[in-house]
Amino acid sequence: MTSPPREDTKHKPELDGIRGLAILGVLCSHGVGVTGIFLVSHSIADKILAYLMVPLWGGVDLFFVLSGFLITGILLRTKKSEHYFSSFYARRALRIFPIYYLTLILCVTVAHFSLGIASALPQWTSWKFAYFIYLQNWPVFWHGEKIMGGLWGAYWSLAIEEQFYFVWPLVVFLLPEKAVTRICYVGVICALPLRILICYCYFGDSFGLAQITSSRVDGLFLGAACALYMFSNKKPVPMAWIRGAAIAGAGIMGYIVLFHRGELIGTAKWMTTLGITGFALLSAAIVAASQHHFPALDRILTMSWLRVLGKYSYGIYVYHLLIFLPSSWYLRSEAGSWIHLSFPERILLMLAEMIMVVAIAVVSYDLFEVRFLQLKRRFTPA
Repeated sequence: MTSPPREDTKHKPELDGIRGLAILGVLCSHGVGVTGIFLVSHSIADKILAYLMVPLWGGVDLFFVLSGFLITGILLRTKKSEHYFSSFYARRALRIFPIYYLTLILCVTVAHFSLGIASALPQWTSWKFAYFIYLQNWPVFWHGEKIMGGLWGAYWSLAIEEQFYFVWPLVVFLLPEKAVTRICYVGVICALPLRILICYCYFGDSFGLAQITSSRVDGLFLGAACALYMFSNKKPVPMAWIRGAAIAGAGIMGYIVLFHRGELIGTAKWMTTLGITGFALLSAAIVAASQHHFPALDRILTMSWLRVLGKYSYGIYVYHLLIFLPSSWYLRSEAGSWIHLSFPERILLMLAEMIMVVAIAVVSYDLFEVRFLQLKRRFTPA
């Protein structure tokens, strides 16, 4: 009798660092772009910061590549084990559901007593309900709107990942590895033309195009393809492929910077179509290169502070707009007081908000989430 497969052979600290990079990008992008605190001034310093920070919303694509890579690897290693489906879904639920549903319920409850909070949530009951079943990024619930915003405005990415988690275990279980790999390649090839079609048929310049599931499968499939290659060949993805992905991704982003640089802060159709492809390719190159364990890259990805951000990245992502947006509303309500803040003061304000978010995520993880994570050992595949 063979020994039962383990869900993961060993912890990979460099992947914590990649999570840290991803969440740092999201915090910087939303801290500048969503709050708008650096977009009200026309100073050179503000403009430079905005052009550098706002495009870092591509950190979400790094999360998608990492999810595709890790989840596919887990599924491949446990494919022949008992309780393949039940263990996978139970472990995912214990990691994801507690703070997500806690946040939704608290927001809905507080909204009954606060008009400000109520106005920052979806106005339609059907759309609110969609969040509870992870379908909030389906435009059928949007009642004609073309973008998700407000306090739950970042949760579209959680819907994409949950939909992937729901479908992908069945695909990996039923099909041979070569067939699953072909699905990944076809998905990556079709994603950009589909985004372009949907852009011109419905979304236009709206960022809502980037929030629907079909628009962000590039990263998930590229990450899954990396895991499939490593599982089948017992070695990292060839450097030639990694260089090709990095060059292609950098070329795409360079084209946008040169010819459509206004979209770096005013995200529109170029960034939500071609730009997502660029982000996905660059993200895949980072994840794949990390498995070669180059000393210089390992030193960066295993820095302690970056790994700490990675450890608490999920909580940071769930909570960050709950801090960022009310803070910006308060400053705006004070007769435009944030306009009169100096550039260093606005930097300090953004850093203070980030530190507050991280502190909340740490407390949430250590006092609440860990109680559910300890239950994961009961659902180890065997």
